[in-house]
Amino acid sequence: MQKIFFVIFLVGIVVVGLFYFGNQKPRQIQSETPVETQEVIQTDFTARFEVYTNGTKRVFTAAMYHNKSQDAFIQNPDPSVIYIKKLGVTWDEFFKTLPFSLDKNCLVTGTKQTFCSGQSQRLHFLLNVVEVPDALDLEIKPNDYLEVRFE
Repeated sequence: MQKIFFVIFLVGIVVVGLFYFGNQKPRQIQSETPVETQEVIQTDFTARFEVYTNGTKRVFTAAMYHNKSQDAFIQNPDPSVIYIKKLGVTWDEFFKTLPFSLDKNCLVTGTKQTFCSGQSQRLHFLLNVVEVPDALDLEIKPNDYLEVRFE
């Protein structure tokens, strides 16, 4: 009988202790020196892109395209994934880190093939499956998907 009361007593102490200590908010340690706020907010997320010219998907597996910026970059094994490390990076800023040229009207590849909008074909920018002609001017957001098509 005493053993039962003793076990119930111990269980009660454990439950009360868990309730009390489990619900406490962690203490914040205050620094003695003031911390300066950074103007640039660091982040870490991904977005995706693909480029098609006349129905052919362009691949960016060559090392010349990888890790060209600390703010936004691609890597192997999936170079369609953009790693964003700083908020505010636009699509244009990202593409300017790569060794090719892209604007609203023309794409000049790393091998100097040129695809410019004309009467029969033009560049299309589809951001998250919606055509957005000014997509290059927009900030890259988490999970964005930009498809650049010349057709």
